[in-house]
Amino acid sequence: MKNVSSILLGATLLSIVACGNNNNKSSAPISKSLLLAEDGHYEATLSPINAHLAGDVTGSALLKVKSDSLTVEVKVNGAPAQIYHAQNIHVADACPTLVSDTNKDGVIDAQEGQQSYGPAIIPLDYDLNTQIEKDIRFPAADFSGNYFYRQEVSLAEMLKDLTNKDEDVNDNLVKINSGLGLAGRQVVIYGIPADVQLPETVAAANGQTKHSSLPIACGSLIKIAVEEGTNSNGGKDK
Repeated sequence: MKNVSSILLGATLLSIVACGNNNNKSSAPISKSLLLAEDGHYEATLSPINAHLAGDVTGSALLKVKSDSLTVEVKVNGAPAQIYHAQNIHVADACPTLVSDTNKDGVIDAQEGQQSYGPAIIPLDYDLNTQIEKDIRFPAADFSGNYFYRQEVSLAEMLKDLTNKDEDVNDNLVKINSGLGLAGRQVVIYGIPADVQLPETVAAANGQTKHSSLPIACGSLIKIAVEEGTNSNGGKDK
C-alpha cells in the first residue's frame, strides 16, 4: 500500500510540473519571425472614393516582400494637385461603398470609411520603422495631381514597433499580435484642399482635419504571381 501511495504521489507531482511547463509555453511572447509576411508581391488597384470632391483618383500600390525586406511603391494619378496626401495600410478587408455614407450627407468621411477598412497599421510615410513620428511626411501631388512613392524597410525593424504596447488607444493606429498578413489589407489615400466646402456633418479622424483625413481612394491588397527573373512591370530584373 505504501508503494502504491508513493507511485500516485510521484505521478501527481509529474502532472503538476508538466502543466506548469505548458502554461509557461503558452504565455511566452510570439516570435517576431512568425509575424513576417510571406515572400511575394502584393498589389492593390486604387479606385476613387468621394469622386465628386476629389476627382477620379486612380493608381496602384505594390508591396514586395523578400526575406526581411519590404519595398512599398505607390503610384497615384488624378488626386487633388499640390497638396500632401496621407496614405495608410488598414487592417480590415473592405473598401467603403455608397452605403458607407450612413448619415446620408453625400460624403464618406473618415469615420464612416473606417467602418469598412478599419484602423491603420502602417502609415506609408517616409519612415516605415515607426507608426508615429514627430514630423510625419507624406507625398505631395504635382501640378497634374500625380505622385510616386517608394520606400524600403527591414520587416524585423518595422515589427519592433508594430508589436510594442499601444500607447494611445484613442488614435487611428493599432498594433498587431498575429501575422502581418498583407493579403486582404486595404491601402487608403486621403486628402482634399482645405477650401473645398463640406457639410457640417462630415467627421474627421482623430487629430486631423476633415479635409486631410477624407478618403479619396482605396484598394485591397492581393498576392500576385510574378515570373522569376522579371519585375512587376514585365521587365527583367537586373
